[in-house]
Amino acid sequence: FFTTNQIKNFKMSSNAAAPAPLLALFSVSCLAAASTVLALHSLGKGGAGSSSSSEGEDGRKRQLDAEEKAREYRRKIEVILYMQEASVNVLDFTSVLSITVDIAYSLVPAERISVLVLSDDCKQMTVFVSKDTEALTIDAGQGVAGYVASTAQKVNVADAYSDPRFNPGVDRATGFRTTSIVCVPVHAGGKVVGVIQACNRKGGGAFDAEDERGLEALSLSAGSAIRKAQLYAAAVRSDRKSKAVLNVVRCRTSGASVPDLINVVTKSTYSLLLAERVSVYLVDRIKGEIWICVSKDPSIAGLTLPIGRGISGKVAADGVTINLKDCYKDDRFDSSCDKKTGFTTRSMLCMAVPGFDDESKPVAVIQAINKIGERSFDDEDEEALSAFCQEVKMAMRGNFLEAALLKLESDARRQCDIDSSSYLREFGSMFNSTPKHSMAPALDEPMSPLSPNGLSARKSPLKRAVLWRADSNLDMKDWDDWGFDLFSKDESELCSIVFSFFEEFNLLERLSISESALQNLILAIHATYNDVPFHNFYHAFSVCHASYLMLRHCDMARCLTSLDLFSCLIAALAHDCDHPGVSNNYLIETRSQLATTHNDDAVLERHHASTASGCMAEPENDVFEKFSKEQKKESRKTIIAAILGTDMSRHTSHVTSLHERGDNREVAVPFDRESPSDRLLLIKAIVHCADLSAQTMPKEISEEFEVRVMKEFSEQSTKEAQSEGVEMTSFMKGLDSEKKRCELQLNFVSAIVLPLWRGMAKTFPKTAARVARAEEVRIAYEHKLKELSGGGNPNGGR
Repeated sequence: FFTTNQIKNFKMSSNAAAPAPLLALFSVSCLAAASTVLALHSLGKGGAGSSSSSEGEDGRKRQLDAEEKAREYRRKIEVILYMQEASVNVLDFTSVLSITVDIAYSLVPAERISVLVLSDDCKQMTVFVSKDTEALTIDAGQGVAGYVASTAQKVNVADAYSDPRFNPGVDRATGFRTTSIVCVPVHAGGKVVGVIQACNRKGGGAFDAEDERGLEALSLSAGSAIRKAQLYAAAVRSDRKSKAVLNVVRCRTSGASVPDLINVVTKSTYSLLLAERVSVYLVDRIKGEIWICVSKDPSIAGLTLPIGRGISGKVAADGVTINLKDCYKDDRFDSSCDKKTGFTTRSMLCMAVPGFDDESKPVAVIQAINKIGERSFDDEDEEALSAFCQEVKMAMRGNFLEAALLKLESDARRQCDIDSSSYLREFGSMFNSTPKHSMAPALDEPMSPLSPNGLSARKSPLKRAVLWRADSNLDMKDWDDWGFDLFSKDESELCSIVFSFFEEFNLLERLSISESALQNLILAIHATYNDVPFHNFYHAFSVCHASYLMLRHCDMARCLTSLDLFSCLIAALAHDCDHPGVSNNYLIETRSQLATTHNDDAVLERHHASTASGCMAEPENDVFEKFSKEQKKESRKTIIAAILGTDMSRHTSHVTSLHERGDNREVAVPFDRESPSDRLLLIKAIVHCADLSAQTMPKEISEEFEVRVMKEFSEQSTKEAQSEGVEMTSFMKGLDSEKKRCELQLNFVSAIVLPLWRGMAKTFPKTAARVARAEEVRIAYEHKLKELSGGGNPNGGR
């Protein structure tokens, strides 16, 4: 009957493979039947007795005693069978323990009965006391219960305080006074899983042999029930963990936004840990604070806390997990929130989502409060949350830029001084938004894409014979280094140096490129650059120069073919050709013909690629003359892809790819030279890194570029102010303030430049010096901002 019902309960067919947790549960359940027989046999040792045939009063008394013993025996059989039924039908761990304690009270006349369950590592025991849902954890091996658990021998003590094995610490903690004790081990699967302990026999005195037999009989069935409940709980916990991780994986692979990701993480943490409250904080190390990106309660969305303050702030500071059994007994706990809301925080588990490059610098913190149905979060909760946090880390890696920009948006909203979405629009194009204006150009707008709304006019190209300085006597030592001062040279000298980049790789000979055609192409590309403060030919040269240095000195050239090297250098030089000195968003907002032509999508990047293609199509610039049809097609495809890859909306994918490849230690070479897709991915990463390399340059160079980009931003802001119906880009306003400029640069270096270059350094370690230089720039901005802010610590007390 028992076995048949078990099979029905599990619904397992003979020809189907059963999951391991169910097989374990089934095995334990089958063994429970044998435990019942042994339990009844144990009770039978006391027996119901047999009545005497003697007549008279003595005989009558013995008969009544025998009948009373029989009734008691039947009652004990009933409760043992009830325990057995519970082991079959009850799977909830807490319910099994509650039933066990209740049955123990019916078997033994004790003031207090406890079930102590051993942890899997046998280092701790959790005490479950009758009619008391609070759980107390003690070290295994201590006290009488510890002795019984370690020796698997029952103990019956008449005077607890006279026994050296007794631990009075529990009495002191609970206020209970123990006199007598009987304690028996609980077995399951051939090992001790816990003990049943009864304290203080009612009526005084010691527990007798009948009491011992009652608890021993109970322990046989209870062991099976407890073990099955443990296995079921482990299976349920494993299922919750798998579902939580899967939710985040789905969110990551679907390209969800940061708010959507945080919502998924929050909901998954609720189901994973069964917590009353869950909060997910993002870490802003620039301002030294943690903040809540999204929340069900709008009043706390955007809430910030200093790093180092409170439990969450402490975890954000050093990345060390904090698991509190009683929050009010910990000095680090800040109870002010409880006082404001009326909520009572009992227990807390707070864990960091590890940093991408340094795990001691978290990118987020997950905080769970008050485990439902239990006193606190246990080691298994920590283990489950740790695995979950690793997956959240992977998801956050692909969204860190958006997270940084959302923080800027949140700060702006609180300060109420700038348009909160402008930074997102300019750097990243994270969200698809409907343009505020019609895509059709204004009727009075000229068709030229470069003339509307006061854009800078293109400079007149110099005569090539004058511009080209083939007789330049520049020493290679001058420019074959990251410290080369490009601003000390005129543009004709820079054009000659660009030509030398191709010569250093012997590309003219390898690819049969005409020397005059390459010179003409370099000059043609140069002629497309406008007289704007930043996006001019000096910037173009800098990007081409940085690409050359990475290829030559950082082991990247070995991953590419000669055709790849040529295409990479051309793309780097032409990546911003014909740049008008304003942003994509400005062109869209002003309804320029250029934005209309490219459907408001990567307007400038598509225009740069188109302009570069036009330069290469001129007969006198035909560097492809000796190329095969396939070589021409491949090179053109690579150049266009690399230029389009500089669009900031693709920044996150570059960063993620570099970090993932750098983390893959099993691959000796991160990019496969035999894989066309790998080579293209590397070229795009090189040009994009070079485009964001200004802050990796020596101090004098990086500072000059800062002055130029700030001037260009200011000029765009002025044009916006003069254009009717155009919103001013908020982060470009007020750049006459040194503090505002410093904040803008600090955010850009920290959130955009460093993550990209750190990924490149992981993949190609010889670029680590560029990361170190960018770190120096970041620290310098931090110190400068501190001074401008009146001496406050920009790191929030870290």
